[in-house]
Amino acid sequence: MKRRIFALALAMVMLLGIGLTGCTKKEAPAAVKEPQVLTLNIGQEISTLDFQKCSSTTEIQFYNWIMEGLTRSAGKGAVKPGIAEKWEVTPDGLVWTFHLRDAKWTDGKPVTAENFAYGAFRAIDPKEPKDYAYFLFDIVGAEDYAAGKATKDQVGVKVLDEKTIQYTLKQPVSFFDYLASFPTFAAARQDIIERDGQKYNTEANIFVSNGPFKLSGWTHNSEMIFEKNADYWDAASIKLDKIVGLMITEDSTEFNMYEAGELDTTVALDSEQKAALTKGSVFNYVDGSVWFFDYNTTDPVLKNKNIRKALTFAIDRQSFITNVAKAPWKPATAFVQPDVIPDADGKPFRDKKPEYFKDNDVETAKALLAQGMTELGIKEMPKIKLLCNDAAKSQLYAQAFQEMWKKNLGIDAEIEPVPGAQRIERQHKHDFQVSLAGWGPDYPDPMTDLDLYVTGAGNNDPAYSNPEYDALIKAAKAEPDKAKKFEMMHKAEDILMEDMPIGPLYFRARNYAVREYVKGYTRDSFAPDMNPIYAWIEGRTTK
Repeated sequence: MKRRIFALALAMVMLLGIGLTGCTKKEAPAAVKEPQVLTLNIGQEISTLDFQKCSSTTEIQFYNWIMEGLTRSAGKGAVKPGIAEKWEVTPDGLVWTFHLRDAKWTDGKPVTAENFAYGAFRAIDPKEPKDYAYFLFDIVGAEDYAAGKATKDQVGVKVLDEKTIQYTLKQPVSFFDYLASFPTFAAARQDIIERDGQKYNTEANIFVSNGPFKLSGWTHNSEMIFEKNADYWDAASIKLDKIVGLMITEDSTEFNMYEAGELDTTVALDSEQKAALTKGSVFNYVDGSVWFFDYNTTDPVLKNKNIRKALTFAIDRQSFITNVAKAPWKPATAFVQPDVIPDADGKPFRDKKPEYFKDNDVETAKALLAQGMTELGIKEMPKIKLLCNDAAKSQLYAQAFQEMWKKNLGIDAEIEPVPGAQRIERQHKHDFQVSLAGWGPDYPDPMTDLDLYVTGAGNNDPAYSNPEYDALIKAAKAEPDKAKKFEMMHKAEDILMEDMPIGPLYFRARNYAVREYVKGYTRDSFAPDMNPIYAWIEGRTTK
């Protein structure tokens, strides 16, 4: 999924093993009597809650709070039944049939197979391309339909009856049930979308959903209120009555509010804040994300791969992690994440080739810069513009990279801080030179990373294009032999790192603190990261 990460969050403390989930999970008591209200930080205002358009981490988290897909993430890369109470797959892995349970929208209408079919065709609508449309391209005819080359009846999405929907694939996709939990596959109400038009899902008072919670309040740029949906099919498992999401952009403010009892959990924990913590307990987990420079390959200077390599190699990642981020992250000298993405044999994908370049390789960076300038026919490097989020920590990180480029390469850089939603919008429009960006895995397969950079893909912000790379990704998706498939994906990463449309910086783990009275709250390496759905409050004496 493109799971776009809105902000450069603070570093956390430990990197854990494959798929490990940090949590405070316990079995909920049969009866909960005290007020069930959880207050947490949800960061900056999101870009959209039009589910077929969702692409940021926060948007996908909200989807899982207020909506239910055919399936639902169960953590650690697993899924469980959602609106679909069961499903079956043909022996050849090509036909997936989902059977819906009795479920309601918050306006009382039943959730139907037609709602899911309408959502699927909306996701691949050629008149309005969606970032995650490619999630459906394994379905017969879907990619051609999105390109305006096929009709609806040629697409392998069929409503068999009111409670049965069937998807026919071009090739087997073992994790298709996981994809079905994603917002791009969401059920959608044609009547609501046509009624609300451009206002669709933009205000709480017109919001219609089908999940564990419903959106009852939305003060833009301030807070969102999520209340328990009494009509949710599994409402008996939901103990919280309300989630209060505050939009806090500065980590210091979040930490202070947590310490003051105004928040029940926080991820604002660098090493200094962790040491100063006095409330609750600290948990840690690998969030699965990789952070990097996005390079706009259509830029007159950054179209040169040796310039891109020079900018990448000139960064001292370990110094940045130790002295600026103050967190034990891992320097990233490759793209696919370690720890959470497996290879064909179940071992980490990253084990086969741990790195593609050396950290802080200034001499090589200088040579590449000189070569790139010669190839471009320029004698002096122009100033580079570095796009980042406008949160204080994000700007601090950008300043560190700015200084390294100046010190190691003599390149001047201008920092462009903007709100997270604006950064993502500009990246999608290729309206930048270099951007600080991050990506977290949507499902436990290297393809969650590698198909981002296929020519024309919705999340291909660098506008990268390489026919050899495209062919490998296409062949890997169609390859039934697992070992051969993964070998193709390794070769694709080789090409990506040789061309370097992105410059890897670090792999992130996170610490978070939770007050002692919060039970059942979890975080995970795969979307959705933050999961308070099954949490409850027990033993709170003061807020």
